[in-house]
Amino acid sequence: MNKAIKILDRIISVILIVLAAFLAVGVTVTVVLRYFFGISFATLEEFLTMSFIFITLFGSALAIREKQHISISFLADRIVGKSRIRRIISVILIDASIIFVCTVVFIKSCEWIRQVGHLLSQNSHLPMSTFYIFVPITFGLTALYAVIDILGLFVKIEDADGGYNTDDKLPEEAA
Repeated sequence: MNKAIKILDRIISVILIVLAAFLAVGVTVTVVLRYFFGISFATLEEFLTMSFIFITLFGSALAIREKQHISISFLADRIVGKSRIRRIISVILIDASIIFVCTVVFIKSCEWIRQVGHLLSQNSHLPMSTFYIFVPITFGLTALYAVIDILGLFVKIEDADGGYNTDDKLPEEAA
């Protein structure tokens, strides 16, 4: 199971790297074209906007895995304390809330795609479902990572390779 989780982590990380690179290059190109040549590409700007949205959606899923989400730990620590049992209860309640919200958004976004996904994008002329499909995918991934977080309380699941807890360490120290 740990190997599958690590592979999924890596796939999402690569997707985020590619999207961030595309966003950086694309924004630079559109700015140069617009301000120096007076040229604007609406289709490119649409893809850049979608890339920004996808980065947010995939990043929020990965943030759950890397324990970088806002878990309201300050409030949870004050309410339930720092004992192991209370900490487990706090994590379960927070992750269960995340799973509930993700499940509702997943279901509602699938209904949304069925209703309006056939419409064509104004600029790229792609079906809107091409863009909208990432909502249920990323919320499904977020729920999966919340389930993994809960399972990690009871079985050994390796920590994510990334996150702020490894930012100040060299690769050989992080292992």
